[in-house]
Amino acid sequence: MQDSLSGRATQGSFFEGLFIRSLQASGAFADALRECGFDPRKPKAIYPIEVWNAALEVAWRYCYPGKDRESAYREMGRKLGEGFLQTWMGKVVDMGLPMLGPDRLFARIPSLLALDTYRYDVKVLPIGWHHYRVSFRNDPDAKPDLMAGLLEAGLRRTGVNPTATVTMRRERDFDLEVTW
Repeated sequence: MQDSLSGRATQGSFFEGLFIRSLQASGAFADALRECGFDPRKPKAIYPIEVWNAALEVAWRYCYPGKDRESAYREMGRKLGEGFLQTWMGKVVDMGLPMLGPDRLFARIPSLLALDTYRYDVKVLPIGWHHYRVSFRNDPDAKPDLMAGLLEAGLRRTGVNPTATVTMRRERDFDLEVTW
C-alpha cells in the first residue's frame, strides 16, 4: 500500500465507524485527524495501518483525555463496534448477528477480526459455559483493550451482556477471556 511503511492497510469502514459515526470528529479533533492522514470529510476505502494507529492516539487525546490508554482504547473498541454497524458494510454484518447468537459468533471471530491486511493468528477456545478465550498471536500492532471493547460491542448485538478481560499481554500477543 502506498504511503505505508509496513505495507499493511486498514479498511476505511473502520475509520468511518469510529471517527465519523461514533466520535463525530469535528473542529480541532477533525483537524488533528487530517494531520495524521485521515480526513473525515473525504473518507477513503483503505488506509495505511500507520494512519489507523496515529488516529487512535489522536482520538485518545481529544475524546478521552482523563482516561488511561487501556480504558480509552476499550471505550474506542466499543464505539468502533457500534459505529461500524452503522456503515454499509457493518449493516450487512449486523443483519446476521442477532440470529447468529454468541456461541456461533465465536466460531467466526478469527475471520471477523481482520482489521488490516496482515493476518495475525487468532484462536478461539471454549473454556466453559458462556466462557471463551480468544488468543491473538503475532500481531505487530497489538491493541488488546480495543479488541476487548470491540468484542463486547459485537456480542451485545447477539443479545448477551458480555465482559471481555485481558488476561495476558505481551508485545505482539494477548489473550482475552470473554464471559456473559
